[in-house]
Amino acid sequence: MSGGSDPSGLAGPACGAVRSRFADYADVTALLAAFCFFLSAIEYMLPKPLPFMRLGIANLPILLAVDLLPFNWFLVLSAAKVVGMSIVSGTLFSYVALFSLAGTLVAALVMRGVRRTGGRMVSLVGVSIAGAVTSNAMQMLIARFVIFGEVAWLIAPLFLVTGLVTGTVMGWFAEFFIEHSTWYSCAMGQTDELELNDATFDERGEDLGKDRGSTNTNEYASVTTSASTASATLPVRARKNQARYARRERYEFLLKPWASALAGFVVALIFLVQQEILVKAAFLALFIAWTWLAGKRFSLVSTLVVSAGIVVANLLIPSGKVLFKLGLLAVTQFALIEGISKALTFEGLMYLSKAAIMPGLHFPGRFGAIIAQAFQYYDRIIEYRGKVHAKTMVRDIDMLMRRVWASARLAGGPATAKKS
Repeated sequence: MSGGSDPSGLAGPACGAVRSRFADYADVTALLAAFCFFLSAIEYMLPKPLPFMRLGIANLPILLAVDLLPFNWFLVLSAAKVVGMSIVSGTLFSYVALFSLAGTLVAALVMRGVRRTGGRMVSLVGVSIAGAVTSNAMQMLIARFVIFGEVAWLIAPLFLVTGLVTGTVMGWFAEFFIEHSTWYSCAMGQTDELELNDATFDERGEDLGKDRGSTNTNEYASVTTSASTASATLPVRARKNQARYARRERYEFLLKPWASALAGFVVALIFLVQQEILVKAAFLALFIAWTWLAGKRFSLVSTLVVSAGIVVANLLIPSGKVLFKLGLLAVTQFALIEGISKALTFEGLMYLSKAAIMPGLHFPGRFGAIIAQAFQYYDRIIEYRGKVHAKTMVRDIDMLMRRVWASARLAGGPATAKKS
């Protein structure tokens, strides 16, 4: 494997100077988890045929960790990915978190097992395919009991084919990245220099000698322009976003993250025991209003489309009295009621989670400390001023990892749990 050095040839700190940090598995786990959060946030915004279906790009750091982390830390990374991405996307109390937890943990065990059993004879492409297909199969199994019923088996082939395709792409990308990544080579002890390609960085790993603008892509970054300065000359969408940011600031000022999460958890328990459709619909309306007050982004159109998809999927398996027919589709009483109930439950938990989960939420214990540290890295990632271009994607992502890693070292680094 080559050192993956940059064309500039400007050597940065020797790997030996930061080798102890690579031996600190909690620190490495936190960094990889942060990249899982970042990639899952991107993945969450991409269109998908089913609400819980994922392309799998957030699994890239887990693929990198197959040979990098011991088994126990590999599992910690997988769990941290699920918790962190649920906080970032606001799905911690929803079925999406359940799908993600089951799919990720089963896929992690399979990927680790395949790699350890086959050794280097099994490439990361094979490891990735095994993990992706297993993850999709597990999610489909859960969907069969939670959302779609027997009709889940009709869409199972699509899920498995999707896993095969995305697993192949992610595995190939991981292989290529590992071959050309200086950060990974340094972490594995296969190169002596961790090149930064720049001479001086501030505490966020940014070049002090260049003006890289002030655009901040962080959804949760503080808004420097208050609602009071809104002008009629601003586009309608900009004014709406400005108002939403103002609501979010007020909400986060009035409620602590733990208080909001606790309230959401209690309300979720009450919501889940409801049986009447009208009561569930009232709860859903309440959760939508709560989400609006919390300044979170949502789409009623997407809500209707997803709900309609769940209802139609349940109607494909007739149950009860035939109410009417839509072409070849017979709308039966029990299937319709069950479909509406499942749709209301699914969307209700989604909105409740969006409203109640705030980015500053912390978890207790050692695992909570790693999650908190991962979010520190995540903040550095989303405030990174460099560019990631399609033609130089691997080099640019590697530079981003080195910048974030070096910025923590230059700033003294967050406290981490020691190697165990």
